[in-house]
Amino acid sequence: MLIAVRSCERTRREALIDRIDVAAERRAAAPHPGPIIKRDYLAVLGIDEASLAHQLGIEAERLSAMLAGRRSIDVDAAVRIARALQLPAERIMRMQVQCDFAAVREARARDTLPIVIPTLPRTFPEIFIRGRLGCTSDDSRGEASYFFQQSLERRVTGDAYAGLHALWRGDLLRIYDAQERVLWLGPVLHDFDGRVLLPFRPAREWRAWFLDGYVADLAFGNEHAAFFESMSEV
Repeated sequence: MLIAVRSCERTRREALIDRIDVAAERRAAAPHPGPIIKRDYLAVLGIDEASLAHQLGIEAERLSAMLAGRRSIDVDAAVRIARALQLPAERIMRMQVQCDFAAVREARARDTLPIVIPTLPRTFPEIFIRGRLGCTSDDSRGEASYFFQQSLERRVTGDAYAGLHALWRGDLLRIYDAQERVLWLGPVLHDFDGRVLLPFRPAREWRAWFLDGYVADLAFGNEHAAFFESMSEV
């Protein structure tokens, strides 16, 4: 009886260790979802890869490579697997994308890729306003907001906020260095989250221009100009 109790305790302890190991693996940097699906679902359900491949309508070799972690699970396979096993396809794809990104980041050669440079001659419109770059920080999110402050309006009105312009996608900036030489000229872009992005230079450089309040010229893009026209009609 004592032997049976000890054996049972050892079994529970080993099972607990196995669960801890599984949890640690899932918290790992970016595990491939294939081996997890194979171990936690197919093995438990007693389904072999060939049978699953037949049911899903996927080539057996292709599915085997995915479940072994040798091949990325594509969107089509993720949807099929998710429907068959009642799993969220989005979760499978998130795990796969994280895994793929981790693998790419390990390739140090990509770190030397340069930032894209302009290939067409850059011109600037004749109608523009002059001012300075500026930024404010959002302490709640730890992000910075970048803007343009028109110099003339600020001197005339004495209002610190007069002449303050948000930078719209498609606006053009011409930025000067301390010697009043053109340092940078190009379009204002927005990243996928709507934040200001200046192309052709590393972010650490152009962000410093805003922090230091570099002199610049601003020419409104089509969307920005259309906004002012609509406001004048109100």
